Amino acid sequence: MRDTANLSGVWAVVPVKRFDRAKSRLANLLDSAEREELAWAMFRDVLDTLGNVPGLSGILVVTNDPRAANFARAHGAITLPDPRDEGTSPAVTCALTWLRKHSAHGAVVVPGDVPFTEPVEIVSVLDKLRTGSVVLVPAVRDGGTNILAMAPPGVIQVAYGQNSFVRHLAVAREAGVEAHVLHLDGAGHDIDVSSDLFVDGGQSPAVRTRAHLRQMARINSTPTTRLCKEISQP
Repeated sequence: MRDTANLSGVWAVVPVKRFDRAKSRLANLLDSAEREELAWAMFRDVLDTLGNVPGLSGILVVTNDPRAANFARAHGAITLPDPRDEGTSPAVTCALTWLRKHSAHGAVVVPGDVPFTEPVEIVSVLDKLRTGSVVLVPAVRDGGTNILAMAPPGVIQVAYGQNSFVRHLAVAREAGVEAHVLHLDGAGHDIDVSSDLFVDGGQSPAVRTRAHLRQMARINSTPTTRLCKEISQP
């Protein structure tokens, strides 16, 4: 395990819900096993991306899912249990508290359901963080926050949930903290609702996610046949 005595620098934070509870809003199209495997595929793609980002000091995964924790540790990440298991905001707050305790310079929060994020996009977030205290990458579709970066960790309170992008802007403004907004093609697309399954996802490989979506398209003869065409485009 990485030496925790000196953890300066900017860390990626990945909050991960238990896979057997993930993606409930996709229940109208995917059964529980498909949702679980989709969440598992997306998480591994996100970890692969973060592992290829120069400039990150490390990766901190907050989860109560044993499979996610084992995979994260095997790939050099540090894992924390989610003590409250009540959603993204408490999980991220737990991670930020841990990073402050270990004197980390900053944090880049990347949820486990943004598999189309590219390493170059994370680098652009890190570059922008050098000139401001907070960086926000909004979701393209639903008003969410797909990436939240801050220096130092905890400089603003996290406010995930419905319309979190606007709320994070408001929290930063109230705290007197400068917030930069980046609109990024890959990182802007998460997979939360059925329409997200048909997003091409830019140039990011997202190898496991795309493979799983293609498999579901073959198994299901209903609207997901459209999905295979979308994700197969170069």
